[in-house]
Amino acid sequence: MPQDLYDFVWFAVGLLVGSLATWALIRRRFDDIALQRRQVEEIRELEKQLHLQECKWVDSLAAQKRELLAAHEVELQEAVASTRMNERAEFERQVNSFSVKVSPYVRLSKSEGLWRRHVHSASGYQYQLFVNGVPAFAPHVEITNTETATQIDEERLLRLASQAAEVAVQCAGVASKFVRMAGPVIVRQLGKKSIG
Repeated sequence: MPQDLYDFVWFAVGLLVGSLATWALIRRRFDDIALQRRQVEEIRELEKQLHLQECKWVDSLAAQKRELLAAHEVELQEAVASTRMNERAEFERQVNSFSVKVSPYVRLSKSEGLWRRHVHSASGYQYQLFVNGVPAFAPHVEITNTETATQIDEERLLRLASQAAEVAVQCAGVASKFVRMAGPVIVRQLGKKSIG
């Protein structure tokens, strides 16, 4: 074989081997790029699934938080209602343990002399504080009307005293739960003999 042909064959074989090697390298590079693309897509798909799972997890946590807050709110409302009811019962118990009794009050005193007889009258109301039905202090008397005459109409005095007591009870206003009307108190003092 002539040398030129021999060189040409070697050249063609080298070119073919080089082309095949280049093609194999390029093919391998394309396969690597395709593999990287597939891996990137798989990573993106996994990230997407992970993100969806995180969203579901966050939604689940938010739902649990809402349920806990709702349960806490219900417990809080029940505690507030229970406390209010207990406080109201305690207040009612204390309100019922204190009372003020207001009574119409009339005091009559007679003084007799040799020449004249005088009747002194005082009318108003008497009030007293009671704790659990027991008097806490001595009664206090408020006199609203006084008279001195030879004869006194006791019924009129009792009416005046009853009106004064009713006004006292009405003036109690909000505290009227504590204030109760009681029967009349009539005090008669024995007559004194005097000269004149």
